[in-house]
Amino acid sequence: MGLKRFKTVALIVAFSFVLPVSAALAGAPNTFTRDTRWNDTYSKGMKLFKERCAVCHGENGEGKIGLPLNLQSFLTVASKDYIKKTIVYGRPSRGMPEFGKLLKPEEIDAIATYVKAWQYEPSKAVEEGVVVGDPFEGAKWYKGICANCHGRKGEGGPQVGGGGHVIASFAGFSAPALADPGFQKSATDGFIKATLMYGRIGTPMSSYLKGGQGTVELTEEDINDIVAYIRTMPPVKAASK
Repeated sequence: MGLKRFKTVALIVAFSFVLPVSAALAGAPNTFTRDTRWNDTYSKGMKLFKERCAVCHGENGEGKIGLPLNLQSFLTVASKDYIKKTIVYGRPSRGMPEFGKLLKPEEIDAIATYVKAWQYEPSKAVEEGVVVGDPFEGAKWYKGICANCHGRKGEGGPQVGGGGHVIASFAGFSAPALADPGFQKSATDGFIKATLMYGRIGTPMSSYLKGGQGTVELTEEDINDIVAYIRTMPPVKAASK
């Protein structure tokens, strides 16, 4: 093979490794225009995340005391609005401050921009509006398959070293409190439904939609019932300081 032809082939091979990454970024859902303004927002969000969030969620969103955020199974169903509301309302029962009282709106937007930028897989379809279901039937499913991790009243798993739960301890964190007022204000019905349908790959949270190869398979109607039940949960008390 001549030197000129060798260089051409080498260039094509090298480019083939770069292209998928570039294409993934260019075609990613919630793609931002990588201009100076976006870069400034991203940089501000990264700085604020490391100052305010990393101690609980990990330097790269891998999770510590707080849940992991850098998961495609989370980011593909969590809208930027959900992340912003989570920051604003916090999780009072779990010790996460209401940062809406501590940070400016543009700072909250910057953190959400930074977190959302971790997403590279396509967003999943998330149902809008109110999910209609039977909370009575949903309570049966919840107590049978959800309460073991999320608590019988939606109070979440114990927050102690290693997750404090037989299953969650393998991941090093505990299941979130679904009755937390911050969660209830932040999460849409569609977000809760999508989480039940697709699960959280990388955590003990399984996919529950029939055909999803989870440990338990439910129909979409069953999942609607669970969502309806979660919406009836009385708010849990704020964590003691």
